[in-house]
Amino acid sequence: MTVPAGKAAPPLDLETMRACADRLLANDAEASAPDRLETLTRQLHGHLMPAVPEVETAALALPEDSVARACALFCVGEARLRLSAEPGRVLSAGVRTAHAQRLARSVRTLCDHYESEDRRCPDAPERAAYVRMLLHCSGCRDCRIVDDNGEAVGDCVTGDRLYEEYRQARRGPLLGHGL
Repeated sequence: MTVPAGKAAPPLDLETMRACADRLLANDAEASAPDRLETLTRQLHGHLMPAVPEVETAALALPEDSVARACALFCVGEARLRLSAEPGRVLSAGVRTAHAQRLARSVRTLCDHYESEDRRCPDAPERAAYVRMLLHCSGCRDCRIVDDNGEAVGDCVTGDRLYEEYRQARRGPLLGHGL
């Protein structure tokens, strides 16, 4: 969307963006049909296209040594990689679904950054785990290796461990684990 000179872009519709991402991430039956999956994938692309520059512009206004800036810019870069990866129709439904789910997670993450005044990642243990992973992976050559589809293919034990810690933090504490 191009905005005439002197006019601001309309604000992002976070409610609609999150609803689209949640429909896909909830593993609904509606996303399992190939035509529905393609529709949701296109919608997610449409949501990411204006969100990426909005979040990036806001993040670049933060101090250069800010963790919030680094986190937001990392998420913007990840969203760009996901936007550039296009699994074709010849690939399995599972691969196309995984791609769409990665787009949905980028939509949710950019919504969080856009909504937060300081463009922070989520609070508490999840944020701390994410920042640890971000700081390691952004400087690790092995962690940054990607294939032609923008998927991480590097082999870094530390990066894998930090990613698992982040995933666990997102899930929250284990309840009723039998202890």
